Amino acid sequence: MGVLCDHAIKELIDNGLIDFNRSEITYESVITQVNPNTLDLSLGRFVRWPKEHSGQVIFGKAHHSDDFWELQEIDPKEGILLKPGDIFLGSSREFLRMPGDICGQVYTKSSLGRLFINHMMAGVIDAGFQGTITLELKNEGKHNVIIPYGARVVQIQFSRLESKPDRDYSQRQNRYQGQIMPETAREEKN
Repeated sequence: MGVLCDHAIKELIDNGLIDFNRSEITYESVITQVNPNTLDLSLGRFVRWPKEHSGQVIFGKAHHSDDFWELQEIDPKEGILLKPGDIFLGSSREFLRMPGDICGQVYTKSSLGRLFINHMMAGVIDAGFQGTITLELKNEGKHNVIIPYGARVVQIQFSRLESKPDRDYSQRQNRYQGQIMPETAREEKN
């Protein structure tokens, strides 16, 4: 398994890594987001803010996410304000179509990390996944930070698998295939 470099990432893009019909971004913009060994992803226009709620979520069980999360559209002129301790779920402007032999790892952009904004959790993108990437962002710092709509907030490092899996993400029972909006935790199905 090896990490892909810039020209290999551009080749993936040219071969359909990003579905531009389902993305909020153009091919020309995405090409400028290619780094030596990563691809930047940018913040899409919808976010989910946590609501005050006295109930509890049981991991893996069905729950009404609307009771816990409020869907909002980012004002492109104002961006999104994160106060210290604030968290939200965002989604990438880019709709990915991961090949069956490529996986990805999501990392916070270093410039955002230096403002103590952290991409918190789910960083693995499985081979065969299709959809926008849900971003779990938190302000770990002591200052208010505004993140503009379209800001490059995370980067993906791509790796080629040693061989194709028996069943990639698209062939397994999955919960997030085809997602467009920032998605909350869904019920596990055994």
